[in-house]
Amino acid sequence: MTKKFRTMKASIVMGVLLVSIFAAFIPTSSAGLFINLSSYVSIDLGNESLEKPIVPRSEPGQLTIYVTYGVNKGGMLSQLLFALYEGRQVNIKLQITEKSDWCTATLPADTITTSTSAGAETERTTTLTVRVDENAPAYGAGYVKIEASVPRIGPIEGFSQIFTIEFTPAYLPIISAVPQGNSKTIGPMDTAVFPIVVENMGNARTTVKFTIENVPEGWIAVVDDEITLDEAQGSTGTAYLTIKPPKGFGYHNDPTSITVTLTPFRTQNPSQIGPPKEVTVMVESRGFSTPGFEPILFIGALLMIVLLLKWKKKK
Repeated sequence: MTKKFRTMKASIVMGVLLVSIFAAFIPTSSAGLFINLSSYVSIDLGNESLEKPIVPRSEPGQLTIYVTYGVNKGGMLSQLLFALYEGRQVNIKLQITEKSDWCTATLPADTITTSTSAGAETERTTTLTVRVDENAPAYGAGYVKIEASVPRIGPIEGFSQIFTIEFTPAYLPIISAVPQGNSKTIGPMDTAVFPIVVENMGNARTTVKFTIENVPEGWIAVVDDEITLDEAQGSTGTAYLTIKPPKGFGYHNDPTSITVTLTPFRTQNPSQIGPPKEVTVMVESRGFSTPGFEPILFIGALLMIVLLLKWKKKK
């Protein structure tokens, strides 16, 4: 039995060798009818990678990439010849060839090692790291192009193809706010107005909501409800904070501070809210206040002038 098995094995090996020699000497066009072996590679993203938008200026996105390798066996004698190369090491070279301008992409290694298999395919995974800049358009189309190539392995033809990996940048709700002046001194009957210039430092059209809390008793403070900033980074808008001090009769020396809270959110989706920002201004009310007595004082002053004129005439 052992002798027969050895004879059979030797026959198979000789047959494969004869097929290889036959394929080497016949024209290429005719050889394809008998032997047609070629590598192929496919690259896909996992579902978990597709579901997570990448936040700009934050932790980089880790996209899991599934790399599948296999061998096409198209000729009549391909299976027989492939048996000699089953289990051979295969080096799949990965190279980033192109990407969106506003991102940085890296791979942990430029080569993935696998092997030829009698089964249909082998699968390996790697991680594409993508860092997104602040000027990436919110929920726009981001991409990274990766070239996958495999060298020729004996009679197995090589492979080269470019794959496009797509991803989505998330909304970045960042604003800066600067009041034009941090403090003012006014009279009790006057009004202080503080323009607040707000700049969009994010990556989408942003609406900013303004709120005032804990206004001191007797003071009045109002501000615009909201303003909308254009999508372009650096676009600005101005809101106005108006403050009126107490008007009680008498002399005043009333300092106070007013804080305005600014909350940014994506104009197209108000549920996407950014961190709030606070702006504080100081106001000092100093001087006399005579609320309701202005007409009486005016008439009194007029009478005093008349009396003074009469007194001068008598002299």
